Amino acid sequence: MNGCPDVTVLVVAKAPRPGAVKTRLAADLGAVGAARVAAAALLDTLLVCGTVFDHRTLALAGDLSDTGVVDTADLRYEVAHWTVIGQSSGDLGHRLAQAHADAHTRTANGRAGRILQIGMDTPHVPAALLQDSARLLCQPDVDAVVGPAEDGGWWVCGSSDPAHVAGLAEVPMSRSDTGELTLTALRGAGARVALVAALRDLDTLDDAKVISTENPGLHVSAELRCQGVG
Repeated sequence: MNGCPDVTVLVVAKAPRPGAVKTRLAADLGAVGAARVAAAALLDTLLVCGTVFDHRTLALAGDLSDTGVVDTADLRYEVAHWTVIGQSSGDLGHRLAQAHADAHTRTANGRAGRILQIGMDTPHVPAALLQDSARLLCQPDVDAVVGPAEDGGWWVCGSSDPAHVAGLAEVPMSRSDTGELTLTALRGAGARVALVAALRDLDTLDDAKVISTENPGLHVSAELRCQGVG
């Protein structure tokens, strides 16, 4: 679908269990409300990826059947169309690096394909931007792609070689300099890095209001409206 069949999309996410996800949103929406937003955001993310990529891997922490009062029926239906792998232990940087390595070993037909990784914080990512990111990663002079997040992190990181992203294990995540440190790690590993457009992460109530207003048709926007946001 993406014009570069050698690309596998990798979504790294947590099961939307109250107290385990969207902890900054929970301060305003409560743990259950934040988890419901997380479930809707993950569903939107999986759906848009499904319109673009033939090869789809979900690195999941937790169990979608064990999320308390949060309904995950739609999520479980969509996930049935994905290859699901568990996340490793350790901090986020280590888990991201390991997820890239695991996804590389599980790509179709055992090939060493390219991995384009995103999280569950950008449910509003346009399909066209995912397509552009995949095509850029397939260029002969590009080894990795990064899409900055407006808060200083990044929303997408793609590579053609897991060795290039192994350094993510040493990058502190969720900081205003995470994006720059990630670029430094990739280039330090010898990767030729191309940048794609920046996006806003869904982390805070202000983020939720902006994203839901600008993208009213998303499941996450409908959930936020149900909770009086947007």
